[in-house]
Amino acid sequence: MATLLSRTPCGRRSAAVLALPRTACALLTAWLLLCGAVPLGGFRPNLAWAEAPAAQVSAGSDFGRLFDAVVEKTGKDFWNKERLAEIGWDRRAAEVRQSVVDAPSLEEAARRINALLGELKSSHTILLTPDDVDYYILLAVFGGADMPQQERDERFWGAGVTYAGIGHFSTRIDGRDFVDAVLEGSPAERAGLKVGDEILAVDGAPYHPIRSFRGKVGHRADVTVRRTPDGPAETLSVPVMSIAPLHAFREATRASARVIERDGRRIAYVHVWDSVGEESAGALADALHKVGASPGRQRGSGQRSDEPPKLDGLIVDMRGKIGGTGGNAGRYLDILDPRGPRMRSRGKEDRARPEMRGHTAVLIDHHTRSTAELFVHAYKRERQGPLIGTRTAGAVSAASAFVMPGGNLLYLAVTGLEVDGDILEGPGVAPDIEVARPTPYSAGADPVLDAAVELLARKAGVQQPDQAGPGGSN
Repeated sequence: MATLLSRTPCGRRSAAVLALPRTACALLTAWLLLCGAVPLGGFRPNLAWAEAPAAQVSAGSDFGRLFDAVVEKTGKDFWNKERLAEIGWDRRAAEVRQSVVDAPSLEEAARRINALLGELKSSHTILLTPDDVDYYILLAVFGGADMPQQERDERFWGAGVTYAGIGHFSTRIDGRDFVDAVLEGSPAERAGLKVGDEILAVDGAPYHPIRSFRGKVGHRADVTVRRTPDGPAETLSVPVMSIAPLHAFREATRASARVIERDGRRIAYVHVWDSVGEESAGALADALHKVGASPGRQRGSGQRSDEPPKLDGLIVDMRGKIGGTGGNAGRYLDILDPRGPRMRSRGKEDRARPEMRGHTAVLIDHHTRSTAELFVHAYKRERQGPLIGTRTAGAVSAASAFVMPGGNLLYLAVTGLEVDGDILEGPGVAPDIEVARPTPYSAGADPVLDAAVELLARKAGVQQPDQAGPGGSN
């Protein structure tokens, strides 16, 4: 399978889809990305101009121009014309317009526009501003989304698409901000920030995922957190970095690779953060090599002195924050379970990669979106191993990004998709073993990962003596 990017007359980057089946499953491909991430990026030099300024749209007539552009583009390019007609798109837009024009701020104008877009009940459909982390992720993925060169230079000259941050994700629950995830290897992880921490303030001011760090690249930020409902406030000093989203996600995938030992068994773990292009598949392959689950080791063969100890299982964590190119779903399957003829040199020791089928598990939740859902859907159909966690997002559409007035960004679903005859948009993919991961005040606990480790360790422990594990003989 492959994905071919093309330019279209309307000034956007689009996806032309070429689907080639790996097995009986035909995986559809498209640019499939989530909305909702706060990632770390590649660490750049301390360039103040690498950080995007606040949006230029500010009030009144500007909000009207922004609203009109969003309404026109949505009416023209949103894929589900029946839904547009069902809600009376033009009528609803006329009803909402004045409230957007009267909004006291761009943030509130965007919220009101997104409430209208929400009536379409579609993933991959949202208006983003430079105060949204997803704005930078999507600009990076879509190569600037045809933003005029002068505007790109004003926002990102000399560094590509970057923003200031520390490498964490956050979510708002009952009016409070909690750490939702931390990228491996990030400044946030090194400073001790944990999933479940409530973020009270940054440098003494109210927390915001973008504004709290803007203008602080090369400096340290004091992040004040609370770790129990009634506990004391703690302050962590965290370096603020200039973040290049895609590079950061791939480096976090590589840094995530580790071996977890349980009851004498060795279970490898890798966290896939993004699925954009072959470089992301390469990051997964690199991570697997790091833990000894890559080509070059043969189940049932002896172990050389320069090889790491054998593995008893592999966990692939697909609880990321971003989708990507649909072709990566097939690439991931091939990495975990290669198909095709298996050849070796006669008379020589066979050191082909270990067979992982039956010794893997995949972690999923509501952050598992788009390309990640294509992968886990196929993984489940091919019965490679259990899906553990909670139901996926059900966000499987092809989307494009459009630059709007003031440099804002409209992310819009332009094609509805079926996967092997199934519609994943909405329902998502259900786990085989349901385990939820709590967020508020969880102190980094991960019962989903714990359940997967216990399952694979127990499974390896009940193997017959003459059966080999995925990384060597038992």
